[in-house]
Amino acid sequence: MAEIVLCCGKVCSGKSTFTRLLEKQYNYYTFSADDWMLQLYEETEDRLIFDKNLLRCTEQIYRVSEQILKNNSNNNIALDFGFWKRSNREEIINRFINHGFTASLIYFPIELEQQIQYMDNRQKEIGLNHYKFNKETVITLNKYFEEPEITENYKSKEEYIEIIRNRNFS
Repeated sequence: MAEIVLCCGKVCSGKSTFTRLLEKQYNYYTFSADDWMLQLYEETEDRLIFDKNLLRCTEQIYRVSEQILKNNSNNNIALDFGFWKRSNREEIINRFINHGFTASLIYFPIELEQQIQYMDNRQKEIGLNHYKFNKETVITLNKYFEEPEITENYKSKEEYIEIIRNRNFS
């Protein structure tokens, strides 16, 4: 059955690295909201404009994802969006389940020290399309992230990879 995976976590927590792994090793279609935002819009400090543009991008990605999943029940998609709000995670999971797809939430917990290290590594990567952060920005953005609750039935990336491996051997 076609599946959509929501990668949930703070900035610089490993979501993009994980979705690239899913794409390369398991043939998932992957979508990054950052990639679309950086391609389609000028960077802005204005939060209202940023949020409006982000909403437009994510809605279009959801529509494209629905078409990909409808076209072939063997297709799988990973969304690298962060899914910072519980209500948003619930809404999107229900949207895809209501269309007859499987939906999984993968959570990327991270301590600030590791997050800063990932940020530093990402800033050094050549050719990677991403937002530039500094430690202060990361700390500020972390305040807006709502940690998933156990009732959200999230999986770790390790648990999810094990599920894929078992699925592929069945």
